[in-house]
Amino acid sequence: MGRVADTIRAAVTLRSASKAIAAAGLYFALAASTIHLTSYEGSIATVWPANAVVVAMMLQRPRGEWPLYLLAALLGNGAANMAVRGAGVGSLMLGLSNLPEILIAAWGLRRGVSADNKLLHDKGSVIRFIFWSGLLAPAASTGFGALTAYLMFGQPIGESVAIWFAADALGLLVFTPFFHCLFAGQYLQCFRSKSGAERLQTLALQAVVVVVAAAVFRQSDFPLLFVPILPLILVTFRLGWLGTNLAVMLIAAIGAVATMHGAGPVSLVSWQGFWVEAAFFQVYLAFLLLTNMPIAASLDERRALLDKLAQRERAIHVLAESSSVLLVNFSPAGRVTQVAGDAVSIFGRSAQDLIGEDILDLQEVCADALMSAHVEAIDNPQGRAIAEIELEDGRWIEATFCACYDSEGQFAGSIATILDATRRKLRERQLADAAHTDELTGVLNRAGFMERFEAAIADERTTGISLALIDVDRFKSINDDFGHPAGDAVLREIAARLVSEVRDTDLVGRLGGDEFVILLRTGSTEVAQGICRRIVDRVASEAVYLPFGQDISAQISCGLVYHIAGLGVEDMIHNADAALYAAKRSGRNQLQVAA
Repeated sequence: MGRVADTIRAAVTLRSASKAIAAAGLYFALAASTIHLTSYEGSIATVWPANAVVVAMMLQRPRGEWPLYLLAALLGNGAANMAVRGAGVGSLMLGLSNLPEILIAAWGLRRGVSADNKLLHDKGSVIRFIFWSGLLAPAASTGFGALTAYLMFGQPIGESVAIWFAADALGLLVFTPFFHCLFAGQYLQCFRSKSGAERLQTLALQAVVVVVAAAVFRQSDFPLLFVPILPLILVTFRLGWLGTNLAVMLIAAIGAVATMHGAGPVSLVSWQGFWVEAAFFQVYLAFLLLTNMPIAASLDERRALLDKLAQRERAIHVLAESSSVLLVNFSPAGRVTQVAGDAVSIFGRSAQDLIGEDILDLQEVCADALMSAHVEAIDNPQGRAIAEIELEDGRWIEATFCACYDSEGQFAGSIATILDATRRKLRERQLADAAHTDELTGVLNRAGFMERFEAAIADERTTGISLALIDVDRFKSINDDFGHPAGDAVLREIAARLVSEVRDTDLVGRLGGDEFVILLRTGSTEVAQGICRRIVDRVASEAVYLPFGQDISAQISCGLVYHIAGLGVEDMIHNADAALYAAKRSGRNQLQVAA
């Protein structure tokens, strides 16, 4: 394991060293060509892109390797100055002056790189980039560098400071994003992701930039510096930040070479002189960059946001379509604007057919409830509005409405989550029935019967009801002689016979022990008495057969009371109970009607 680890470390070290050597070579090539093409009689270059190469590489590598790249910059700078200018000690001084700038730029920009390795990904990153690359980092090298230029080339110190700062700032601003994207593989990735037509469009737009810039800077008759802005804006809107940065870099290269050779619109400035023209061109480049950079970053940020929204919308559609949930967006006026999910199972229509429909036209049976929930969500934007609706086919749907707002905080309507709640409602009903059902006999228990009895008494539409109170005769003897299992069997059989003799509109309940109660929904005394006598006779006419082979004769006593105006629940129970005990005193196995 130790040898393997040493081998891996050696490979990593060799790879890091090779990258640093490549950085030194690229730095040398850029520095030498820049000095040769954009400096006047070997003095300070108008634009300095070499530092951007090393900064971009350092942003891709761990901080422990940064000293290698600083050394590469020092060697590349010194070699370029010696090759082009023939400088001796001055080459080392010029190289040393650039190191603080590179280190500060890399350190400041490192914290602004996004998780997906993007340097300029939003407005905040643009501001951070301009601060570190356009102000702080070049300011760190300007003093020593301008002093070196003054000593080496005899250039006035004021001009040296201005030209050095502007050249290094523009070099970092223009070229760092390009090299960062290049080394991170973003240009290659972007090119591969495009179709053939999109690739041709990209190449054509950049070719237009080159042709226009070349045409503008080849002539010195007309002040046409504004013309390259037109294709640059087109590139910005069509290709985003990657294309914009490349276009600005092309304009900078073409314009710098032309300006250094006294050609182009810059030569028309009224104040003649190389340093005036160089400063004017630097201001022009800064204008191009700083006006298009925020626009391009904002467009990229918006595109990324739209891509995320599109991905989320696709995910929502997939989730909705693979489940029983239907998502519906409503405008403030209540019109359907978006639908995701299985609309057919809910409304019997496809999702596309619902677009543009008014909420009141979705389904007649649920229109009012849906509209009420929509309005409630609007009135209570911080909460939710829930509508539970039973459809005509017996199914239930549940619609949960929430208010929606646009990016500016303006109310944009509501979104409803609609699902089939039939199984849940059936389960709730089953649980409710179980809570109101006597476990032994299957009829209503005391709580369940009393709830329905009280509701019937309170219902103004009730035209006539009667209450029958029933008690099993000598039930204690049955338990004593045959045991409690036999008593339970008698209670179950009597409950079954009571249910079989009443109508569907009547209610049967067990109040406890051997006491049963029946709510007869009839205003006819003859009908009520007929049902009760039939029940008494039915119980007594047939023995109860026990599971273990025996049979038991059972009888019941019944007290009946009719409901009259002003008679409450407790009054009816009390009167029925009095009639029941009158039946027992009269010999049992009979019906007594309350007076």
